[in-house]
Amino acid sequence: MNAIGSFKGLQAPCGRIVDGERYEDHDDEVVITQETLYTCGCQSIQHEYHDGSVSRKIVRHDGHVLVDELLSAE
Repeated sequence: MNAIGSFKGLQAPCGRIVDGERYEDHDDEVVITQETLYTCGCQSIQHEYHDGSVSRKIVRHDGHVLVDELLSAE
């Protein structure tokens, strides 16, 4: 996974204002994977697939899953 940048002072999924880093990767199975890691421990992961569908998962720092969805291409 390649780091694409860091950020400061953004709102994490838990509501805290924290710093963090964004990562992006490209591979054969998933066209693009984007991951955002917050210093509080929250994370956001998004996969974009060849067929245009997108899966998204947002997890709070305590492990509670806030979003876990698959959006199919139309």
